[in-house]
Amino acid sequence: MPVVGLVELVAHVAQTRPAAADADWNAARDYVAAHAKPEDLVAFAPRWADPLGRMHFGPALAAIEREARADETRFPRALEVSIRGAHLPAFGGWRRAGERSFGGVTVTTWENPEPAHVLSDLVSMIDPQHARVTRGDADCTFVHGAPSSGGLGFGLAIPGDRFACPGGAFVGMSVVPDLDYLPHRCVYAPPTGGQTTRIRFLDVRFGASLHGHHALYVEAERDRRGAPVALTFRSGDTLLGTVEHKDGDGWKPFELDTGALAGQHGELLVEVGSSGDRRMYCFEADTR
Repeated sequence: MPVVGLVELVAHVAQTRPAAADADWNAARDYVAAHAKPEDLVAFAPRWADPLGRMHFGPALAAIEREARADETRFPRALEVSIRGAHLPAFGGWRRAGERSFGGVTVTTWENPEPAHVLSDLVSMIDPQHARVTRGDADCTFVHGAPSSGGLGFGLAIPGDRFACPGGAFVGMSVVPDLDYLPHRCVYAPPTGGQTTRIRFLDVRFGASLHGHHALYVEAERDRRGAPVALTFRSGDTLLGTVEHKDGDGWKPFELDTGALAGQHGELLVEVGSSGDRRMYCFEADTR
């Protein structure tokens, strides 16, 4: 018994000892602040260390566009801040361009061999200058206010600037936690009460493809009992395609061919529909 107790004591000390000192995190932060460009990704590994990274790096470096990214494809370079020798799987095909160690924290610089060239980002266009929103037959009015947090079990955070729809629903930029509780910046567009939500983006630059992801708030889809949500894209009289999200799909990617519209500017109609209730649905998409 004394031996077992000693082993447990040693294990407890090892498990509770910080993986890196505050001074190491701060030195890594100063290095990243001096080298990161606005278009670079700053990421933390392993993913469970993300709260530590946000705490030490602050909102300027751990910005929402980086922390709640859709994926890594649009970033030309990444500065990965890691502890315990961890690396994110997303960088498996990237080129390692450098590495610096600061005690228990390592900063690895990765270069994306084929960064996506984004033409129009729909999430950044969800405002009255670039979009119009209706739910059913009623228009949704753009309002300004204070943001508020939904809280566990109560839905996504409510942005201060949003399209307010009749009946209390809203459409706007929010952050959805997926089935792994990873955050993603997206357009919250619930098909409330069986009514279709329509977003008309006014001036979209089209490329060869429409690339995106969609999900439901984790508490709304993890039981896998809700009705599917259909996401349809149209430009003028042209149906670009429909993708479906089923409970359990999580943060699901999709891609539609828009080669026939490449090089053009025009309106893009997005329709979100479902026969079910509590469809706390969010999507992101861009043209490239």
